[in-house]
Amino acid sequence: MGDSVRNHVSWNCMIAVYGQHGHGRKAMELFQDMARRGFTADACTLASVLSAFATAKDLVADQECGKVAEAKMLFDRMTERNTVSYNSIIAGLAQHGHAAEALKLVEGMLNSEYELTEITFISVLSACSHTGKIDEGWDYFNSMKQKYEIDPCEEHYSCMIDLLARARKFDEAEELITKMPFSLSPVGWTSLLGACRTHGNMELGARATKEILHLSPSNASAPVVLSNMYASAGKWEEAAKIRKLMRDQDIRKKPGCSWIELGRTVHIFVANEVSHPRIKEVYRFLEVMSEKMRLAGYVPDVRWALAKDQTEEGEVRLRHHSEKLAVAFGLMNTKEGEPILVMKNLRICGDCHNAIKIISAITHREITVRDAHRFHCFSDGSCSCGDYW
Repeated sequence: MGDSVRNHVSWNCMIAVYGQHGHGRKAMELFQDMARRGFTADACTLASVLSAFATAKDLVADQECGKVAEAKMLFDRMTERNTVSYNSIIAGLAQHGHAAEALKLVEGMLNSEYELTEITFISVLSACSHTGKIDEGWDYFNSMKQKYEIDPCEEHYSCMIDLLARARKFDEAEELITKMPFSLSPVGWTSLLGACRTHGNMELGARATKEILHLSPSNASAPVVLSNMYASAGKWEEAAKIRKLMRDQDIRKKPGCSWIELGRTVHIFVANEVSHPRIKEVYRFLEVMSEKMRLAGYVPDVRWALAKDQTEEGEVRLRHHSEKLAVAFGLMNTKEGEPILVMKNLRICGDCHNAIKIISAITHREITVRDAHRFHCFSDGSCSCGDYW
């Protein structure tokens, strides 16, 4: 399309399409091309770009965490803002671990003419959940109906239950589940079960699993979480019973995997990988890295190995978790100092989270892991989640 027939509408449409399909880098390149050709961005343009940052899948080589900072700078320069642009940047900040900054922007919305929407509240409650802000969470949750006449949906309840359970307010979380107007949905119990795993509350975890399977008999994740809870506590008989229940009811576990895209090739790894053509190199790399990590203070948390032998065998199993394999492969095949993005289809395990923090300090790399729940941006030995996830 020549410049003579291009206008703001056509530019905005193309940027929006790239963003909606997860091509954040393409959207940004098009936005920059638009500026070079003399077209001034309007509020719709900037909202589309911000939305692309919030949902991007392909910002791998462009440093995911840094892109969020660029998005925030872009938002700050906007002369005309609207609810869409606010929602986009708040969601992006919340997803990437910048919860405090996201909540600050919400206050900015409240002090302006923009009203919070159903979408805003999902990001707000998620941000509260990941920072442990219980009182603020309740205030926002209660204001939905009372002030904004918005009926909370399942996602809002899930965020609130997650917030309470993360803070060990298990009784309050369970009480909120009983008040949910979604009696046939397992979402509340699922949020509660995740926190039970984090805090080792096996009694409540077992009850939550029972409720989930009652509402969703084919749910595979709940019994797996409970089985892993028992295994990490050394309760092998209980873990075996859960596994037998899964076999008897033909409940199939969703296999965990991590992947990294290098060039135009996606490399997929599973725990104890054997099929990747360069897996032996990856294992050797991790052996060497493990010694450096120990010198830096790393102590393997063998509870996450889920193995009866929690000594050498457990440590080897930990070393071969899929997210560690993907990170190692990325370090082996990228230039020094280049940021890395790894994707994982399940929640990152506690040992891998601690290990990657240390790896980021040793290698002076920024490593981003996008798990099933959020982005973890590791840099200089710390994570953007503040170890609260």
